[in-house]
Amino acid sequence: MTAIAAGLIGALVILLVMPAVFGVNPYDLVRGKVKKVETNEEVSLPKQVTNVVSPTGGTADVSGIARAVIPAIVNINVRLTAAASSAAQGATEGIGSGMIYTSDGNIVTNNHVVEGAQSITVTLADGQNYPATKVGTDAEFDVAVIKINKTGLPVLSFGDSGNLAVGQLVVAVGSPLGFEQTVTSGIISALHRNVPEGNPNSPNTVVLTDMIQTDAPINPGNSGGALCDSGANAIGMNTLIASQSGGSVGIGFASPINVVKHVADDIIAGRPVDHPYIGVTGQTVDPAVASQFKLPVNNGGYITDVTPGGPAEKAGIKSGDIIVAVNGKPIATMEDLFGVVRVQPIGTPLTIDYFSGSQKKTATVTVANKPANASGQ
Repeated sequence: MTAIAAGLIGALVILLVMPAVFGVNPYDLVRGKVKKVETNEEVSLPKQVTNVVSPTGGTADVSGIARAVIPAIVNINVRLTAAASSAAQGATEGIGSGMIYTSDGNIVTNNHVVEGAQSITVTLADGQNYPATKVGTDAEFDVAVIKINKTGLPVLSFGDSGNLAVGQLVVAVGSPLGFEQTVTSGIISALHRNVPEGNPNSPNTVVLTDMIQTDAPINPGNSGGALCDSGANAIGMNTLIASQSGGSVGIGFASPINVVKHVADDIIAGRPVDHPYIGVTGQTVDPAVASQFKLPVNNGGYITDVTPGGPAEKAGIKSGDIIVAVNGKPIATMEDLFGVVRVQPIGTPLTIDYFSGSQKKTATVTVANKPANASGQ
């Protein structure tokens, strides 16, 4: 019995420790990364593969949506620069997806798909390959526009992400793991999610706000592809998965298409993209942290740094303060705070409730456009 118990304990330790050893991140960007290929290996990815999976074992037919959407979805293959390859742990190439935005060659994708690209190749649904150039990128919203030299392209139909419902049918189209023209389907699992890219407590973390959560299977390589409604309209751009394995476990996130279109239009027109901010960084307060440091509240956004001259500092907010509400809406996490701020028009006054020590205070903070060299959110 002692030997059996020891074996079970050992197995449990391995299960708990191994993910940490291998650097598992619960929030994975879904750009597929092809590791550096040794000279004695050969890698061949299938081309022109269409795979339709319905959410209920075949009772929901999404073939009509697939036929309408596939011609306007592209595969993106990126050869990374040396610096980007090092950051990608030895990868030399990346794969992703894109949506044809204009008939004269503008394609919308995620910034993280083309970030660090030395060269970009776009494969259309008919199999033709074209070199692409960057029109512009925006890391804050994780949106990029690239362009190929071709006209007369089929353009994706773009819907309205401001009128969605939890439980409605959605279809994801892209190139997961390099399998081009793959179609999966499911439902909208939740709306208005605020999801950090990377470590949520890092001052450089970008929090993607108002995200659409879906159980439509999404895997590495789906980034930049379309999440469509039953009318074959793109209502989101596939961006993130929450996974310990790096693959789909039924929790994917898409950027709302209204935000994507706004950013893409600014990039194409050569306009600067606004980034609402109040100039703070911090970390989430939870009951354990509150108990350890004897904080006055169990939830909220603990401010670790305030940008000099920024909106929060001007309103009197300091490092060590804990923000608990904005415009009367409770703030339980830093992601909640960033999520509220990032959807505000520049110049909007926000009523912020916060604790300074044990004293509860209220301040009016005016949302500003984040300067290019500023830190914080």
